[in-house]
Amino acid sequence: MRGNTVGSRFNTQTNEFWAYLAGFLDGDGCITAIVERSKTNRSGVRVRIRVSFTQHRYRRKVLDKLKAEIGEGQVAEYNHNSMAEYVIRDQKIILEILEKIKPYLIAKAKHLELALKLMRLENWNSNKTNLQKAMKLAQDIKGLNKYPKRVRFDPVTTEVERPRYRFYKY
Repeated sequence: MRGNTVGSRFNTQTNEFWAYLAGFLDGDGCITAIVERSKTNRSGVRVRIRVSFTQHRYRRKVLDKLKAEIGEGQVAEYNHNSMAEYVIRDQKIILEILEKIKPYLIAKAKHLELALKLMRLENWNSNKTNLQKAMKLAQDIKGLNKYPKRVRFDPVTTEVERPRYRFYKY
């Protein structure tokens, strides 16, 4: 929460809040790595972690409440899919949030582990070896976020090798 000048900015949140946030992230959230071009880094690229939460836009109030509690990020609505998304990009805030929710995260624990490794990697923008490590960690996180496409079977349009039903003469 904003306004805290000593230690963590989140001292007022309870363990229940962090457990709730971890559950929300496990179900309707995403931890991803973004590789961007950068004019300010020596390497010409930067790798950043992005945390987001999605809800149907009719439940945007939940995302607005999270934003108010965390005090950082943006909430946007998308008309093409009737969704709202709360996105946090501030790396210091993300690091603190990930450390707080680590004990409670289940489904995205591997995402969190890789994101923390990437964020704690030192001098990756000036050291070629560490830049390669950062890029590898980013690819690993992206790989965890790719879910296999569902194979849908439509009996009307899908050809079947053998008929499913036998017709008998009576």
